[in-house]
Amino acid sequence: MMDYFDEIHVRLEKYKKVYKKHPRAAIIKMLLWNGAFLLKVPKPDKAQKKNDDEQETKQIVLNPKKVNVGFLIRGGMGDYLVQANYIYKFRQKYQDELLNIDVFTRRSYNTAKLIFDSAQYPVIDGLYEEEGNKDSFRNYDLFIDLSRYPDVKRRQLGRIAEAMPELLDYVFLMEKFRAENEKFYKYAGSSDGQSAMLCILEGRKRINQPDIYGYFGMTEEYELPLETKNDEEYLKEVGIGDRPFITIHRGCDTNYTKDSVKLWPMPYYRILVRLLKEKYPDLLVVQIGVSVDRCPEIEGADINLVGKTTLEQVMVLLKHATVHIDGEGGMVHLRHALKGGKSVVVFGPTSAEFFGYSENENIVGEGCNTWCEWTFRNWQERCMRDKDKAPCMYSVVPEMVLERVGKVLEEV
Repeated sequence: MMDYFDEIHVRLEKYKKVYKKHPRAAIIKMLLWNGAFLLKVPKPDKAQKKNDDEQETKQIVLNPKKVNVGFLIRGGMGDYLVQANYIYKFRQKYQDELLNIDVFTRRSYNTAKLIFDSAQYPVIDGLYEEEGNKDSFRNYDLFIDLSRYPDVKRRQLGRIAEAMPELLDYVFLMEKFRAENEKFYKYAGSSDGQSAMLCILEGRKRINQPDIYGYFGMTEEYELPLETKNDEEYLKEVGIGDRPFITIHRGCDTNYTKDSVKLWPMPYYRILVRLLKEKYPDLLVVQIGVSVDRCPEIEGADINLVGKTTLEQVMVLLKHATVHIDGEGGMVHLRHALKGGKSVVVFGPTSAEFFGYSENENIVGEGCNTWCEWTFRNWQERCMRDKDKAPCMYSVVPEMVLERVGKVLEEV
């Protein structure tokens, strides 16, 4: 069954359009739908409820002989990959048997778990959900809220100076950076566009944005080594085998489902698939995505795996695809992290300079002079220039994408 919170986002977006002038009708529809959904949800048995309650109240016991560092991570899959790479560099910098690193997730615990479990060797000592564990944050010697930049929420300076004095310099650097860039912390989210511009001016990208002052020497290379499992078996299972294939994805964050301005138009995807099949008949076109609600079927794809894969299986597909076609988002970050090869990425309201990787074919149309992320609050929901057809996305026609795919295939 689809997750309740995913589906309610879909319903809200739908009713917002259909019943825009009739809110009473929308309220009635939502009440009826919630009632129907409630009847579908199975009641947890008493044993399971007991286990859940125990999980929520479980105390995190820290080792007093170690320097205990906690990180809070948040965002989507792309953010988690960036943050995991940063934590890996942190661990490398302070290779010390006295260091204990725990990570807490604000959402998508299973995504974070898969990323850290896929690492070729241990990076963290514990992974927990934020909910139910907030009280434990104050027990850490150093606790960092890691979003776009590391934000020190707690530090025991005496303890750190005594046990790991080399870490003390970095604590002071983090606090200095925050003092110099207070707005990025105080207005997190709405200031992300400005922090992206700062990174561009400094010659950095999203992948190494958390590396303030270049302290860890991070580049756009993804350094946390990830590995996949049972690759050949899975590719045979879905009918790909050893045939060359292209993965294609059209999807976005759950908050915006299938209507985000970041998404390349669905009619263009259909035309592109037809052109790909005509020009490269030996290549399989494989569509991937989280769910049919967020990633509608693209007509013409040879294999549609939307809603039929685990994230582990998606990793296998992205690692072995000859080319990946997508908009800016988590799948592109994941393929880069896996060192799977080049992607052809259509950019619109977000910056190709900031989010794009050098190995990819990053396409920016001529519909707008610049990107507009966070220039206004609802930038993903509507275009400032044209509410129906965002010029940035509609100016990238299918033939442009086909040409870039051909370029990658020639290189391969």
